[in-house]
Amino acid sequence: MSVYGDLLLAALRSFLPPGDEAIGFLPRHVFLGPRPARYWAQYIGYQLSAPFAQGDVNHVIDHAYGHLLYTLDPARTVVTFHDAIGLKARDGHFGHSGGDRSLSLVQRYNLSGLRKAAAVICDSEASRKDFLAYTGYRSEQVEVIPPGADGSFFRQSNSDPKGLLGLVPGRYLLHVGHTRFYKNIPALFHVLAILTQSLGYDVKLLKVGEAFTAEQEKLADDLGIRDRIVHLGMVADDLLPDVYRSADLLLFPSWYEGFGLPVLEAMASGVPVVASNRGSLPEVVGDAGVLVDPEDHETMAKSVAMILDDAGFREKLRQAGLERARLFTWEKTAKQTLEVYRKVYQASQ
Repeated sequence: MSVYGDLLLAALRSFLPPGDEAIGFLPRHVFLGPRPARYWAQYIGYQLSAPFAQGDVNHVIDHAYGHLLYTLDPARTVVTFHDAIGLKARDGHFGHSGGDRSLSLVQRYNLSGLRKAAAVICDSEASRKDFLAYTGYRSEQVEVIPPGADGSFFRQSNSDPKGLLGLVPGRYLLHVGHTRFYKNIPALFHVLAILTQSLGYDVKLLKVGEAFTAEQEKLADDLGIRDRIVHLGMVADDLLPDVYRSADLLLFPSWYEGFGLPVLEAMASGVPVVASNRGSLPEVVGDAGVLVDPEDHETMAKSVAMILDDAGFREKLRQAGLERARLFTWEKTAKQTLEVYRKVYQASQ
């Protein structure tokens, strides 16, 4: 969310005409830290503060804060709906058992707030479809505006990215993101096991993001691949382009994504992509990468092997990915978002 908010705000400021201003707002006294303090801050503190920072148009950049529509002027408020992951999990998708009743009530509270918005922006057609299915919102008031790829990912460097990151030479599969259930982390481990133990490849998994869960750690041990995993943890934004360039490909087997920004960042970095064929990922990847059923570990492993073995195919994917990524820019995102703001402003007068 911070990437989306910061880069959208910067892009808006780069071309707004004189007299127009885009202001970011996050109250200093609201601590969005671990539960239970987070719940008080998110649903009470933030909600009480928001009305004092209203503009001619308000933009709630995360649909998890749909409850702010109870205190903001809904006729002047736009919300970005990124994905329906929480809602689908509650309903038992992805093999998930669903949340408890209190979580369900929170989700309903957010959804009822979202229905009040003057306009809704979705990252993808997949997100738009899910949003309409769960809310019954006015379809004509929903715009699909994808995020962009930051320019830093397109800039090539003559330096050795592995050396900068302290990585030993070798082949690396990359995964960027957290480790919650819908990221399908077990598929990463199974693919790595197939490649190294059945197909004989000397390859490692380079992981960026939060720590693995205890269950995921156990699976890595059970599969005998623990020594094949290099976990970088949380990486600073200015180092992330080097992380992508150090990898041979991005492996992204999510059960569902509302967009899938790491896929776009990889393509912008000239890194081939093997991704799930679920959710929004086919929209982002197009024909510039390899899309595979996230349950089919064997096919995913063979797709990775093909990219590692075939330099011509690897270069074809690299070029196609670069061309595809250039279609997604923050300038385009910001200009389309500004048009939504203008429509909302005019309708509120």
